Formats: sequence, structure tokens, C-alpha cells
Amino acid sequence: MARTKLSKERIGRILGAKSREVVKVPFYYAPQSFDQLREQLQKRLMSKGGRPSVAEWQTVRKTRYSNKTWQRLKQLATGWSRIGTSISPAQIAAKIVEQAVSK
Repeated sequence: MARTKLSKERIGRILGAKSREVVKVPFYYAPQSFDQLREQLQKRLMSKGGRPSVAEWQTVRKTRYSNKTWQRLKQLATGWSRIGTSISPAQIAAKIVEQAVSK
């Protein structure tokens, strides 16, 4: 099955955008790909009987998210957890932050 290539204009029409703006995101803020992020996270997660976690992650902080962002993180976590290890939305967010600040 051939993939349809969508133009920026067509994507805007499909999403109902009234206007488009260029948003420059430095490469180090965006994960290389969510597949790579998932693979990296699953390799580092270890369980000691409870929810799997990354051993180096020892500091716990509360972080606020918009409902939209948290829902998207939950969708990612649900999908990624079907593939193997149980992953939480907060673990995905932590991995994204870790990648961003390590550059």
C-alpha cells in the first residue's frame, strides 16, 4: 500500500487551521523519533516488584501538564505498554526532558 504524502496546506485544511505559523524547535528539544525514545526507555526500565523504573531516576518532582499534553502522554504510554514493558506517561515525559537537557 502506497503512502499518501500530505502537503502542509492539506494538513492545515484537514485539521481546520485558519492560519499556519512556523515554529522553530531546536533539534535537541524534539525526540529523534518516538520509536527510538520508546526503545531507549524500555531498555532502561527495571522492576523490583512494582512499576518498572529507571535506576538513575532518583529525584521525584511534581510537574504540571495541560490536559491536552497529559492525554497525549497517556495515549503514548498505553500504546507503548502494549508492545512490552509497562510505561507511564510521566516516564515518557521524564525521558523527553532527560534527552533535552543532556545535549
